[in-house]
Amino acid sequence: MATAAIEIENLTKDYPFGFLHLKKKTSLEGLTMRVEEGEVFGFLGPNGAGKSTTIKLLVGLIFPTAGTARILGKSISDISMHQDIGYLPEQPYFYDYLTAGTARLLCAIPRLACARAQSACGWHAEKGGAGDSAKNPIAKIFKGHAAARRPGASHPA
Repeated sequence: MATAAIEIENLTKDYPFGFLHLKKKTSLEGLTMRVEEGEVFGFLGPNGAGKSTTIKLLVGLIFPTAGTARILGKSISDISMHQDIGYLPEQPYFYDYLTAGTARLLCAIPRLACARAQSACGWHAEKGGAGDSAKNPIAKIFKGHAAARRPGASHPA
């Protein structure tokens, strides 16, 4: 059997709340699913159904209370899995002073595989019409990957 793009088994996320955090709110309960490589898959459902929670669990922004998940055969707890995925939230937050140049400098930190990120950062700024991207605040450049949707635009990585 081929490796699935996404495998989720009994994934659960509880959040503590209340006085001394003695109560819990379950936002995702026992999700089991499999998405094969090459399939197109989307999450649909009402507010509070666990769509965002599932995505945040898969990319490692939050951690599961129970269950396991794998992306391309690697556990979501395996840090190396992150070099194979990307995540762009609908409403990202950027520090007001963070520029593309600063982001590239941060990519020079050892153990981060950032050659692709540095290349992509410059490419996105250029295609997004940011001009001198190293000096412009990222928050003011553009939202999302609009350049990637333009006809004829191709990503360098």
